[in-house]
Amino acid sequence: MANQKASVSQYIAIGFMLFALFFGAGNLIFPAQLGQQAGAEFWPAIIGFLVTGVGLPLFGVIAIGYSGSNNLQELSSRVHPVYGIFFTSLLYLTIGPFLRFQGRLLYHMKQVSHHY
Repeated sequence: MANQKASVSQYIAIGFMLFALFFGAGNLIFPAQLGQQAGAEFWPAIIGFLVTGVGLPLFGVIAIGYSGSNNLQELSSRVHPVYGIFFTSLLYLTIGPFLRFQGRLLYHMKQVSHHY
């Protein structure tokens, strides 16, 4: 199956999935806010946003495609098998529960600051 060529409909589905994965409210609201706050430094701000917000995720997808790895743990296990488990676990915790904890903490800090 690895040597099979993808059909046009599979390419379209993959394109929609990648778009849905990377495009969120931050990509809709943040560039306009960035441009407004940048003022005279508009072009350096836009170049920085394009490099970090478009270029790095795109290179990440390309790297996974060229690596031939089936998942993140397989890719990071090339460094060392223990590192593969550690890095994958830490990344998933950072994206999931740790991010949720941070948002909850900020919410409670905001509630406490309104009482003073």
